[in-house]
Amino acid sequence: MNILIGAIIGIVSGVLANRVADALIAAHKLPQRVFPGRVWLVVGVAVLTHAFLAMRFGLTLDFALTVVYTFVFLVVCITDLEHRLIFNFVILPAILFALIASPFSRLGWKLSLLGGVTAFVLVLGMYLFAQVFARIRKINVEGGAFGQGDVKLATFMGLVVGFPNVFPAILYTILLGGVGALIFLAYQFVVHRRVTLTAAMPYGPFFCIAGWVMMQM
Repeated sequence: MNILIGAIIGIVSGVLANRVADALIAAHKLPQRVFPGRVWLVVGVAVLTHAFLAMRFGLTLDFALTVVYTFVFLVVCITDLEHRLIFNFVILPAILFALIASPFSRLGWKLSLLGGVTAFVLVLGMYLFAQVFARIRKINVEGGAFGQGDVKLATFMGLVVGFPNVFPAILYTILLGGVGALIFLAYQFVVHRRVTLTAAMPYGPFFCIAGWVMMQM
């Protein structure tokens, strides 16, 4: 029964995530670069993830919180994959909500806050290093190799996975990013018959996947 309820909530969450992403893209007058089947793919992922969450936590407060956090991850994945943008309209309220909700989560506010601070410091350091390295080596990556939105997303991820889970979450993000980069380069070679090392690649989805997985731990 819990799985069925989770799946139904997943359908609602998936449809809403698509509509919120479309509204944000339209509000910023960006081209609607929807990849084929995106709506059904997002809904399908939402159904599977929410059914799992219902099985994992039951119909509890932790389930309700992870539903909200999964919704944020879904919206971020859509906008970052399609436009390499993580909108403040989504991520800043999400950070605030995670902070306010932390005393009521199974993590507690201390581990949640420590996870958020740790992620912010580590990923901000990575962001600053990438900026300095790019300037020294005179590497020009369109939109930047690593963005401020990634730092904010990492902070949100740290809040929802807590401490010490934030460390494997960041490690998994890096590993997934490496695999994603190889796939991206292979795609460039197959489709365009060339490889551009300075091409931009979204990192938000890797934070989202790693964060969602570690959120269950």
